[in-house]
Amino acid sequence: MELSAEFLPSLDQVPAADWNAITGEDYPFLRHEFLHGLEQTGCTTAETGWQPCHLTLRDAEGLLAVLPLYLKSHSYGEYVFDWSW
Repeated sequence: MELSAEFLPSLDQVPAADWNAITGEDYPFLRHEFLHGLEQTGCTTAETGWQPCHLTLRDAEGLLAVLPLYLKSHSYGEYVFDWSW
């Protein structure tokens, strides 16, 4: 079995049904609609310090795994840094 991993700069590149089939229904914050909404409204961008860089894993039959990831470019809003831990 040959696997391929790919980092995606947007959820536009993954059909919602495919993403949601993997993440399930139990946790709404992993759903395509929620994460894509963050991208579409400008909440997750390079300018905000949360650049989408989602990881997908595929085989010959299609999508096997997904992982929402973000490239973080600053520490604003990080509790540990805000409170000098």
